[in-house]
Amino acid sequence: MTMKIPEPDMKLLHGVIDMHLHSAPCLYDRPFDDIECALQARDAGYRALVLKSIWSPNGDRVELVRKVVPGIHLFGGMVLNHSVGGLNPHAMRPAVGLGAKVVWMPTVHAKNHIDYFGVPTYPWLAQRTPGLSLGSPPPLRVVDGSGNVLPEVTEILEIAASTNVVIATGHIDAEEIFALLKQAGEIGLDKIVCTHVGWHSTDWSLDDMKRMADMGAYLEFTINPCMPARQRRDPQGFASNILAVGPERCITSTDLGQRDNAHPVEGYRMFIRILMNNGLSDRDIDLIARRNPAWLLDLPEEEEDDLVIGSDEELQRVANA
Repeated sequence: MTMKIPEPDMKLLHGVIDMHLHSAPCLYDRPFDDIECALQARDAGYRALVLKSIWSPNGDRVELVRKVVPGIHLFGGMVLNHSVGGLNPHAMRPAVGLGAKVVWMPTVHAKNHIDYFGVPTYPWLAQRTPGLSLGSPPPLRVVDGSGNVLPEVTEILEIAASTNVVIATGHIDAEEIFALLKQAGEIGLDKIVCTHVGWHSTDWSLDDMKRMADMGAYLEFTINPCMPARQRRDPQGFASNILAVGPERCITSTDLGQRDNAHPVEGYRMFIRILMNNGLSDRDIDLIARRNPAWLLDLPEEEEDDLVIGSDEELQRVANA
């Protein structure tokens, strides 16, 4: 699939990074697979992409995608749901060894998610295998009854710190996030992302967001909650929150990859344009869409244009394709 993107928007998308994109294969019915997502992002000028799988580690399969799709930095990760043993450092070690760069705390199996939706799944997403029951696994929390981070979670944070892996908060609640950030600070882990703030079950107050940022987190804002098939959140509010928290502590992603949502590239283009229309400067966009995620993913601060589509000639070629 080739998308025709106007040249001004090609320049706008040049060098951006999406750290949160869902792709097939997946237990849910996804519109694009890993290779298609990588090709589309590269041809739109992205610098890097993190492909997320809810159910299984995918760093090893992303390693194969790199051979098929050169010209873009590609990363995989792992979500600590029950399908990998939950809060399981023994699953994390080989996942990181096989290329996982982002490890999310539980999502659909987090107690906060199950309390909000009533089920350990996404009620609106069609499954790849109709009739397959995903079961009723016990809810997961990263803290004990006294609010202390569980020993296995501390071990997970220590692995991340020693391997320079990003920890993302998934769908855990705000109090769990504060406990996690406190423990991360004591360990020396400085790469933590608060996942899709403003989403259904992760809709924190501005005061909570500021506190998370003050404790060393990066706040991830995504276009997903603004989509007509989701919460129809006002992106103007997201822009205001980014400016209030400080772009230095924020990143943008899409959290797209669903059949009833925008195409991921178009969604990212829309999101950046909307944020700029609501007060974010070119410098702000550069921070939240390029520099901050590049630092989280250990990409060089400066890089030549031959990594992704970048020359004026190439921009024009793709714009006219």
